[in-house]
Amino acid sequence: MHWRDCRTLVVGWADYVQVVVLRERTGMQSPTDASGPSLYAEISVLFRTDFVVCGLAQHRDHLLVLSYGDSTTTAVDANGQQRVRDAQPPELRMISRDLEEEASDVLALDGFPLLQPNDYALAHCAAANSDCWFVLSPKQLVSVRPRGLHDHVQWLAERADYKQALNDIEDARNNVGRWASSRDEVRDAEYQAIGEARAQALMDIGDTHEAALVCARVLPRTADPEAAVAWETWVFAFAEARALQDIAPHLPTGEPQLTSTAYEMVLAFLLATDTEQFRQLVLEWPPSLYNAYSVVLAAEDRLQKMDASEVEASQQLARTMALLYDRLNQPSKSLRFYLELFEPEILDRVRRENLFDAVRDKAELIMRYDDHMLNDNDVQLSERSQASGVQLLTDNTDAIPSASVVKQLVKSPEHLHVYLHALRGRDTHLSAPFADLQLELYAEYDPHLLLGFLRTSSAYTFDRALEVCEERALVPEMVYILGRMGDNHRALMLIIDRLRDVPRAIEFAREQGDPALWNDLVMYARDKPEFIVGLLELGGASARPTRVIRAIPPALHVPGIRRALARVLHDHHLQVDLSTDCRRILDRDCDVLSDRLRRLQHQGISSDGAQLCLACQQPLEEQMALSANTHSRSALAFWCGHVFHDACVLLPEVLSKTQLPSPFASSVGLGANQLKSRVVRGPRDQRAMLTQAKLDRSMLIRQFAPACPVCAEYDQQIAHQTTHSGWSPSERRDRDQASEPTESASKNELPPMQSLQI
Repeated sequence: MHWRDCRTLVVGWADYVQVVVLRERTGMQSPTDASGPSLYAEISVLFRTDFVVCGLAQHRDHLLVLSYGDSTTTAVDANGQQRVRDAQPPELRMISRDLEEEASDVLALDGFPLLQPNDYALAHCAAANSDCWFVLSPKQLVSVRPRGLHDHVQWLAERADYKQALNDIEDARNNVGRWASSRDEVRDAEYQAIGEARAQALMDIGDTHEAALVCARVLPRTADPEAAVAWETWVFAFAEARALQDIAPHLPTGEPQLTSTAYEMVLAFLLATDTEQFRQLVLEWPPSLYNAYSVVLAAEDRLQKMDASEVEASQQLARTMALLYDRLNQPSKSLRFYLELFEPEILDRVRRENLFDAVRDKAELIMRYDDHMLNDNDVQLSERSQASGVQLLTDNTDAIPSASVVKQLVKSPEHLHVYLHALRGRDTHLSAPFADLQLELYAEYDPHLLLGFLRTSSAYTFDRALEVCEERALVPEMVYILGRMGDNHRALMLIIDRLRDVPRAIEFAREQGDPALWNDLVMYARDKPEFIVGLLELGGASARPTRVIRAIPPALHVPGIRRALARVLHDHHLQVDLSTDCRRILDRDCDVLSDRLRRLQHQGISSDGAQLCLACQQPLEEQMALSANTHSRSALAFWCGHVFHDACVLLPEVLSKTQLPSPFASSVGLGANQLKSRVVRGPRDQRAMLTQAKLDRSMLIRQFAPACPVCAEYDQQIAHQTTHSGWSPSERRDRDQASEPTESASKNELPPMQSLQI
């Protein structure tokens, strides 16, 4: 018997189990009834078993039953006679409230074949809150406790059910399931051992993916060296199974950190089998985990051995190598891969990080990058030369020399043509050393731009340019080159024979200004009506229409000659009228300017009293006051603007011959009696006489042609420099002859000297 609580009694008798509940009586009518018992027993549960009940106990909501064999105690032997059957070992059974047997453990006690049900007993431990019971037999005492997670796992492990054991441990650690209360019984080492056993079982059947997931769950992630050893052991196990791709995503990169050999082994395996996963791991793993140089060398070798059909894989590998080179701080090598992959905005990175030295030897890749970005074969040269890659090369010629770029692009002439065109647009001096090469490229790819290049450039070789144009029959360009070479006759013949362009031939002859060209043109056109009409209509006065008309053979029929002659006559009359009007205008302008010149020549020169004489450096007024007793009270001013005392410039004999005896004399030749007989009638007459005396004296001084001392000294210095300038006598003579008309014109316009008596 076992009391479940104070009113519930569980009774086991033979092969029956009863649950008896004590209940209170209700509805007592008389006092006599009240003297009876207040409780009565009621059997609430009764069931029969197939064993003999030896003991009962309560464990939480379950009933523990110590059973003995079954209810049959006899057996029939081989002879058909009944005999007592040997006893079986007792069992401890756990029965739920629903009368379902949930667990059963056989207890192989000592001497059990000879024992009977009355020899066994089940007793509860007297300790408080103790989940411990004792199974008693004549020879042995067995302690019975509830089975925990550790026992459960051990039991599953003995049966190689590692999957269930692992799941139960994880559920218990997550506080889920029946074993949650005993989750602390299984230590980490045991959990790891169960997990590794499960992983090994999966490896044995070839399920490496699931095995990798199990390893990721159970292997420790601590800084303990043993943790790293455990991980590396499994890395090598997966390597033997050629399944490193399964364990690679789960490898720890922090704690624990494995040896570089393990990481490099994984990367090498993925490099050969899965370039996408290789790239992902390179992105995720810190570069300190492995030797980046070794990985890069292996990747380069792999890239070179890839098939042309493995386009996507090779691109993935190239991106990975670019990333590795960036981590190794080698932008020159990483940019090569980025340019080959046409990575967007990579050129912006070059400008932003000033990586011009890194792309110095990658001109061809940059040009291909532009081609890919434009993505159109019909793009004009002007648009291609504005692409970002070309502009990068031309804007940074100090870091990327143009000579180096030309050397790299010489095997790709179309790219070289675009680069040189852009370089010339930026600075013509930078492209000048490559002028001969550039004109060949223009002739090959853009002939319509060649003539403009020939006109604006002077760095190319004429002979080479003519040879290139002759090879491609570029007649207009040949005409221009021959004109610059001075072979005007050959150029004119090309226009006439090859182009048969009369207006162009006339324009060429007019530009050159060579009369011999007009003669050649007239002689060529004398028997060709279309050329005759063209010369008469377009040649103008330069073609000399009379000469053209005289050269026409008498029997030649020239269509349109009347119209051409009418135009010639009209142009001639128009030219005559224009010449007449122009001459009339010039004559009127000459008259106006001559009058202005005369007025200027007759004006005096203003001078204040403080002005100095350039010879004696004395004020003009002071010297004139000192010489008041003499008759020299005048100053001389030359057209150059220099002013002197007359005594400082004129020789004494000239000064004596040009002095006036009195300021009131009207001329130099008057005597004393004539002066006395002259009547002065007031201030006005005095001023008139003084002015006349000054004019007379000026005329007299001009006869001696005095020169300005300052200008004379300057002329001597110029003559001395010219003598010692290294010019030969013939060169100086030619120079003097060339300058004579100017000097004579200046002498006619401005007199050399004007003397005034002040």
